[in-house]
Formats: sequence, C-alpha cells, structure tokens
Amino acid sequence: MDPKAIDMNCEYLGVSRLQLMENAGKEIARQCIEHNKIVFFCGPGNNGGDGLAAARHLRGLGKEVRVYAVGASKTPEREKNLKALLNTDADISSINDSSDCTQIRDSLKGFDLIVDALIGVGLKGRLMEPFKRVVETINESKRPTISVDTPTGDETLKVNADVVLSLHNAKVPGAKVVDIGIPKEAELYCGPGDVYIAVPRRNPDAHKGDFGRLLVVGGSRDYVGTPTLVAEAALKTGVDLITVICPKYVADRMPFNPNLIVNSLESEDFLKEKDVDKILEHKFDTLAVGNGLSTSSDTKDAVRKLLNNVETPVVVDADALKLVKKNQLKQNMILTPHAGEFKTLFGEYENLDREKIVERQAKDTGATIVLKGKTDVISNGRLTKINKTGNPQMTVGGTGDTLAGLIAGLAAQNKMTFESACAGVFLNGLAGDLAYSRLGVSMAATDVVSSIPEAFAYCRRFE
Repeated sequence: MDPKAIDMNCEYLGVSRLQLMENAGKEIARQCIEHNKIVFFCGPGNNGGDGLAAARHLRGLGKEVRVYAVGASKTPEREKNLKALLNTDADISSINDSSDCTQIRDSLKGFDLIVDALIGVGLKGRLMEPFKRVVETINESKRPTISVDTPTGDETLKVNADVVLSLHNAKVPGAKVVDIGIPKEAELYCGPGDVYIAVPRRNPDAHKGDFGRLLVVGGSRDYVGTPTLVAEAALKTGVDLITVICPKYVADRMPFNPNLIVNSLESEDFLKEKDVDKILEHKFDTLAVGNGLSTSSDTKDAVRKLLNNVETPVVVDADALKLVKKNQLKQNMILTPHAGEFKTLFGEYENLDREKIVERQAKDTGATIVLKGKTDVISNGRLTKINKTGNPQMTVGGTGDTLAGLIAGLAAQNKMTFESACAGVFLNGLAGDLAYSRLGVSMAATDVVSSIPEAFAYCRRFE
C-alpha cells in the first residue's frame, strides 16, 4: 500500500504522522547508537523529518551530530522537527544550492556515519539539483552510510548505502525493517488513504474523456429511478462522461439531469438480448449493470451476453447478481452482493467466516467481491480489506445503487477494480454517516448522493 495512504489511514485512526515520525526517529537513532560522530542529510519531506527527529534523539544521548537540511519544509511534521532542533545548540546548516556541497565534502571525513534521509520513497522521476550533487558528495566520502526507507536516487545515480532501514515494511530487497507503531488496521480497514489511491491526479493538459467514460445499463418498467441514482453517485466521483442506457419506458420517465447522457434502447419495458449489440457500440471505460433491470428470462440472456463481451471493469450489482452464474465471473468484474445475493450466487454464507469465504470465492473466480453488511468485506483473492463506515439507516432503498455508482465512477477513471471497490465502499458509508448525522431516520438515498462531495472533502483533510 502507498506509504502516504498508510499515513492517512493512521491519522484517521488517531495515530498522527508526528507520532510516527517520533517513533521513526527513535528507531533510526537506535541503528546509529554505536557511532559517536554522525552527519544527517535531511530532505524537505517526512523522510527528512524522520532524520531530524533521529538527530535530536542522538544529541540527547551525547552523540556529536551535524545536520544538513536540504530545501524548505514541505510538511508540517518536518517543520516542527526542524524548529525543535533550531531551538537547541544543534550544529545545523542548510543546503539550497549545489555549490554548498563543495565545502561539505572534506568535512565528512571526520564523521563515523552518514544518514541519508533526503527523499526516501517520495522521489518521482529523475533526481534534481541540489539533491543530485548531495548524493554524489555522500558517495564520494566513502563513509559508512544508512539510508532511511530506501537509498535516495534514480536509475542513474543512487546513494551507496551500507544499510537500508525501512520503516514498517521493506521498500527495497535486503532492507532492515523496523516497527514505528503503524496499527495493522491502517492497511486492513478502508480509510481516506484508499480514496487517495483511487482518485487520479489531474493536470492542466487534461481533455474531456481523459478521466473516464462510464456506461450505466439499468432500469425497467418496475424501476425507473434506479439508474439515475447510480449515475448521479458516479458523477460525484469526477468521472468525465456518463451515459445511461435503458429501456424506452425508463428513458421517457427517469428524472432529468442535464449532466447525464441518456440513450433509449429498442426494447420498451425490459432489457433484451437484441439490445446488447447496440450497447457494445458505445465507447466506455467501465460498465455498471444490474440496477433495476428485473430478472426476466430475456434480461438474463441479455446480461450474460453483455458480460461475456466486455473486458473493461464491470460493476455487477442488484438484479445482474441474480442472473449471472459463478462460472461466468472474470477478473474484470466487481461484484457487490448482500448476504442473500452472495449465498444465491456462491451457494454458501456463514456469518462467522465472512472474510475467509469472500476471499476464497474471489480467488476461485478472479473477481473482486464486495460483501455488504454491518462491516463490508472486500477481496480480490489476494488482498482483503474491511470497511466500517455506514449506519443502520442505510437499509433504505437505493443506497446499494449509490455504492455501485461510486465504485464504477472511480474505476472508469483509474481502471483498478480492488482499489475502486475499497474507496467506493468507504465513501458510500461515510456519505451515509454524514447524511444521517443531519437527517436521522429521514435520510434517503438521494441524501447520500448529496453528501458525497462532503465525504471527499473529509478525506482530503488527511492528505
């Protein structure tokens, strides 16, 4: 899991980044304890903050410590640790330009150990100045060197570390791993970090369609509003284009939303097999199918034909779960059953072994499965996570449709099944919790949709 996402989930669970940095500093200091004269190169991010914390601990133990701070602080945690050192008599200097390294080079010979806390896993692309020159200076010194998390560098130049001290888990082969107090739930439970992973970053050169095209196939004479709930929830994820394809009866009567494209099928009341070829003519990155379709024999044949001919991510929900067979499930599918639908599809359901059962069925089929319940279980057979957001009022009709829309909207943008499922489940439950806190038993599925932007904003607070 992305280290930043883990940090975000820790913060959500109540374990702050500053606590983790303090723990990291202690572990780095412990690794350096046999040396008396230690020099630290600390970058502008949290990797640098870890180094600054370690330097402070070692000074407290009577070690001779020098710190070179490279660049201005990019995180509040790094800045707090920098200020803590500046408030003491610590030997600390700044490196803002490559030329600063010239006078540093000879002084390194007097130290027993160098600690590389420059960038860690935060490097994107090529190593830039002054970091490039700092790395060259460290290597030229030929002093024993410890790198924090991973040696700073790129494919052309990297710190020649004697020891790599990875925090929480190994970032490179052969690293020595130390515990810094990250709870296991930070990776087991869905949280804001999972949303961070699932939402792609935008750039100024983006064009319409770059962030996904979603196709929603749903609705019937019996359920006119259902595909609208799916599409409007998906719209809140930032997906660029959403097309709803539904029978004529539904297209003529569904609530109007100018942000959605609505295409009518040839069939009047229910999806039929003859409609599938027209559906497949559309360009889409993800398909959401099943919501409000009904379970007629004609619709069953249509759903099975459709799923057999789609290779992009597909969210299979509601009536489609009743129409598909286990042997038709594939790796591109995200299934969102409740307990009854799960038992119908897979022939088993035992409340005490939900995680094992979901994981086994996901492994057997290759699909990503979201088993909804008081706690949701998400698994692709290799990875399994738990979600605890949501409340009993979400038994109200339509909240399953909003979940399908959220997962599909995210998957249309990032093309990832498991990650989209984890983020979508967390967001849906969180939006439900936010709506319930205001409305209580008056909450409806449309209120969940309205609360999705607030749920995203809540998650961004942890970045």
